[in-house]
Amino acid sequence: MTWRRVDPYMALGRARVLGPTCRQHPPTSSPSGLPSSSLPVASSAWRRAAADGDRARRPRNLAAAGSAQRSHRRDTPNSLPRGQPRCRWNPPHPSWASTSKCKMPKIKNLSNACKVSFSPDGPISEEALERVRALLDEIRPIDVGLDNEAQIARNWNSSTRQANGRRGRNGANQFTSPIKYLHIHESESFSMGIFCMPPSSVIPLHNHPGMTVLSKLLYGTLHAESYDWIDIVDPPDQLQELSVRPARLVRDREMSAPETTILYPNRGGNIHTFRAITPCALFDVLSPPYSADNGRDCSYFRKSSVREPPVVLPSEINSAEVVWLDELEDHQPPEGFVVARGLYKGPVIRR
Repeated sequence: MTWRRVDPYMALGRARVLGPTCRQHPPTSSPSGLPSSSLPVASSAWRRAAADGDRARRPRNLAAAGSAQRSHRRDTPNSLPRGQPRCRWNPPHPSWASTSKCKMPKIKNLSNACKVSFSPDGPISEEALERVRALLDEIRPIDVGLDNEAQIARNWNSSTRQANGRRGRNGANQFTSPIKYLHIHESESFSMGIFCMPPSSVIPLHNHPGMTVLSKLLYGTLHAESYDWIDIVDPPDQLQELSVRPARLVRDREMSAPETTILYPNRGGNIHTFRAITPCALFDVLSPPYSADNGRDCSYFRKSSVREPPVVLPSEINSAEVVWLDELEDHQPPEGFVVARGLYKGPVIRR
C-alpha cells in the first residue's frame, strides 16, 4: 500500500469536518476548503485485498445472518431509520428527538406552572392556585432526590430515636443534626424549598404576612398547630400596651404524607408551628416569597400569659379556641432555633 504525505494538522481538520465514516461509504472527495492532496490514497492492490477480506468475513448461512441482523435492529436502542448506513460510528439521528418518550421531571412541571400562576402580588386566580396544588400533590420524594431519606423515615421507630437522640434538661429530645433547608428556586413571584426535620425538632410559631403558602409532607409525620388572627374593632389602650393579639385555633393535629394544605394571608392557619414526630420533609411553595423590603419579613411569636384581656370577641368565635400571641422582638427567632443549608439533589430549576 502506498500513501501520499499528509500534513497532520490538515488530517486533524479533516477529522473535525467529516467525523468518523462508515466502511461502506469511504470519502470520495475532499471536504470543502481542503486540498485533495491532503487525503490518503490507497493503491488498487490494497483495495482488492480489502474486498477479499470482506468476502471472507461474510457468514456462510445468509438466512441466519439476516435473522441476527433483524434481531440486532430490534434489540439495539440506537438503530437507525431504514436506508441509513449501519456503522458503529454513525451519529444519533435527528429524528430521535421527535420520537423520544422522555417526560419532563415533575418538579419542572410544578415550577413552570408556578411561573404562569403566580405574580409578585400572589396567585393570579383561585383556578391557577388549584392547578399548582394538583401538581404539588404529584411530587414524591424521588422527584426531589429524597428517596433514600424517605426510606429511612419509613424504617424509623422508637429504638432508632433512642439511639440517635439524647434527653436535655427540659426532658425534650435534642438532636445533633439540625433542621435542614433545601433551596430549590426563588423569583419575585414565588419560592420553593424543603425543610428536612429530624424527629422531635420544632419550627417555632411564625407567620407568612401577605403570602399564600402551599405545604406538602413528602414523607414522615409531624404535629401541626396553626392560628389565624382575630380582628378586634377599636381595641382598648390596655390591649395595645400589652402588645398581644388574639388568634383563633385553626388546626391542632398530626399530619402524614402525602397531605397538601393551603394557607392564605388571612385564613387557613397563616401563623403556625411544626413538631416532627418521625423524620419528615415539608415542601413549601410561597407566593410571593419573603421580602423584608416589601413588608413580608418573618415574625416569631410565643403564647402570652395574658388571660382574658378586656375585649369583646366576635360572637362566632369560640373562646376556648382563642390564644393570645406575643410577637418576639426584631423578628428574631427563639434561642436555639437553627436551620442549616442542605444540598438539594433533585432536578435543577432554571430561571
